[in-house]
Amino acid sequence: MNETKLISSQNTYPLRLSVLWPHFDKVDQCGIDIDEAEGTFHVGAFKDGEVVSIGTFLVEKNEKFNNEKQYRLRAMATSPKLRGEGFGQQVIDVGIKELKKRNTKILWCDARKIALRFYEKMGFTIIGDYYDVPKIGPHKLMFYNII
Repeated sequence: MNETKLISSQNTYPLRLSVLWPHFDKVDQCGIDIDEAEGTFHVGAFKDGEVVSIGTFLVEKNEKFNNEKQYRLRAMATSPKLRGEGFGQQVIDVGIKELKKRNTKILWCDARKIALRFYEKMGFTIIGDYYDVPKIGPHKLMFYNII
């Protein structure tokens, strides 16, 4: 059975390690400081009971946007063998549904170069040039207007 729902931060760790941060040694290194912060939530898409796509949504203001109610998307990942099957889109859709309940105006993210087309298809807009994230590579700032 496939479903997409809110999950615990610990449920995101295996995909964070295998897809996002393979430079780490162990799955327990994949927690980040904001995982349990007030307002943070995690979304996971499941296929046959296994988490196959994840995203972490947190309250964080970016000075490039004037909106007071902002959220940031971090640690978005989909199992490479299932990319293109809609699981990432489901994570974004469930996240945006939750953000609407929280009266959020804008969702922004630091998008990896490899993921830019995915975010553009989801309705995100690019701002500015590439910048480098150490050990990870080139990124661009992207945003989505929610309301």
